[in-house]
Amino acid sequence: MSQIMAPIDAIMREPPNVWLTSFYGFDPGNWGFLGFSTDSQRRSFIRRSEPGALVVIYAVGHAPSDMLGRVVGVLQCSHRVNHAQAFMSPMAWEAKKNDPDREDRWDLGVKAIRAWRVAADARPLITDFANVTYSTGRAQTIGSQGMPLTSGEARKLLDLDLQEVSVFGEIPVDDARLAKGSDLFGFNKAGPVSQNPHMVREAEGPKSLYQLKLDGDMSAFLGEDAGDDIVVKVGISGSPPTRCEDHNRALPNGAFRWRLLRSNETAGEPHFPNSRIAIEGENGMKKLLAQNGKWLGGEFFRASSDLVDEAWEVGMRDAKRWADLSN
Repeated sequence: MSQIMAPIDAIMREPPNVWLTSFYGFDPGNWGFLGFSTDSQRRSFIRRSEPGALVVIYAVGHAPSDMLGRVVGVLQCSHRVNHAQAFMSPMAWEAKKNDPDREDRWDLGVKAIRAWRVAADARPLITDFANVTYSTGRAQTIGSQGMPLTSGEARKLLDLDLQEVSVFGEIPVDDARLAKGSDLFGFNKAGPVSQNPHMVREAEGPKSLYQLKLDGDMSAFLGEDAGDDIVVKVGISGSPPTRCEDHNRALPNGAFRWRLLRSNETAGEPHFPNSRIAIEGENGMKKLLAQNGKWLGGEFFRASSDLVDEAWEVGMRDAKRWADLSN
């Protein structure tokens, strides 16, 4: 596997390994890839970039109005390729299939491995950020296959206010701080360094699936009659009890609290040996809950208790199957 170039090296090298393209918003937690509509476009990007390329995203089309025409995020891309469905959440895939404007577009994916969003109150206009590369005449080419940025444009990433966010299929990122790109990417006055001192994702290692249940009046929480449905969060972690505590710390004191419903440990199962295996199980849970329950955004779902039970069984089955294939 090719070595992934560090973000600061991608920015500071000549020419930069930094690209520009446009999205209908920025949601790497569900849309974890750079998409192309033709094989020649994807092959061109792979040929002209290096693993670890940074791709600056500005918003167009159906993006929220406060994002349009502004830089909204940055992806770091590998050179791993697959069909788009492999690199996006089941919920995002269903939405794409049911959208006539997107169903047959961007199906050829290049996997993103890290992502940063630009602070909402500090998103620069694309005309200011990429004043050399961007023009209205180039917008279609930029959107369909991307274009490399100049050295001066690439280094503007160091001045952006950025926050690292999760990427679908990668180890989740939680509670990342907002900081200047120069701080996040490890740039100092003496020159670039090749490591990032502000890693906020869990370390690689054994991982457990987990389900958290929100305790409290679900009808009040949802703003409608919940019936017997419950609200759950699904995910992976090296320590599900710690993740539960983290989510409760984010809640104000009140009538709602998260409770650990299930984990490998509570089910009498060992942790899976790595995140890749556990992610397969997480995706299995999400797919079933999205199809038969209601997606509430992110990793949160409304569903019946029976469906949540079934999702756990599916998740464990899928993870174990992937573990067997990996041996």
